[in-house]
Amino acid sequence: MGKKGFRGGTPTWDLSFISIFRSIKLLLIPFIVYSLGMLPSIAFLLYSFRFFNFFQAWNWIFLPFFLIFSFFLFIVFETLIPGIFIRILPLKIDEGEHEISIKNKNFYRYSLYFILYRPALKIVTFLPLIPLRTMFYRIVGLKFGKNTLFAGSELIHDPPTIEIGDNTLIGGWSQITGHIGERKLYVKKVKIGNNCLIGGKSIIFPGVIIEDDVTVALGSVVLKNKILKKGKIYGGVPVKVIGSNLKNKK
Repeated sequence: MGKKGFRGGTPTWDLSFISIFRSIKLLLIPFIVYSLGMLPSIAFLLYSFRFFNFFQAWNWIFLPFFLIFSFFLFIVFETLIPGIFIRILPLKIDEGEHEISIKNKNFYRYSLYFILYRPALKIVTFLPLIPLRTMFYRIVGLKFGKNTLFAGSELIHDPPTIEIGDNTLIGGWSQITGHIGERKLYVKKVKIGNNCLIGGKSIIFPGVIIEDDVTVALGSVVLKNKILKKGKIYGGVPVKVIGSNLKNKK
């Protein structure tokens, strides 16, 4: 009948039609998506080599430029095409707790989202193309306001579950997640307000609400469902109030 789920939950997989069908989709859809992402760079190289003469030395001068441009196309399209598929496929995950089983609709959607999203995010992280990264975030469902900046090395696990206000900075190597795996898959939105600073290497868990003008210090951990009050400075593992922003002091 298959293996038991975590701590006696529903079977994580079995030989039922829905499990087999969804397993095939988890393999087939990413294969198609990432194959499409490679087409532009391959097409460019094949077209370029029509004019390339390997027996003329001066042609070799241009070869690195062709290869680098092809690599650039690879990064752009292997980021944007998975993002577009994420946008058009029905991958919305409901808030709450969900069984860790492919037979569960929300867990299946999360699995497919993860397979499409994380490799694309790693690809766009390879080069510091911040505008492309920001565009990718918008395509896959992250909501953020004007003048909000990303360091380029942050890890946002579940963009559709996260909202960020205006003039906020997300520091390098920080992590923001709208899900956590406990006995079940727990999903809840994260809201970060205006004029906030999320320090590098900080971790923010599901359900967190960070009000306006909040600073989260370097390397802090904000546990799930915690509310950080307006104008305060938080730090530590787990976070606690360590001060107030100067503009909020009397």
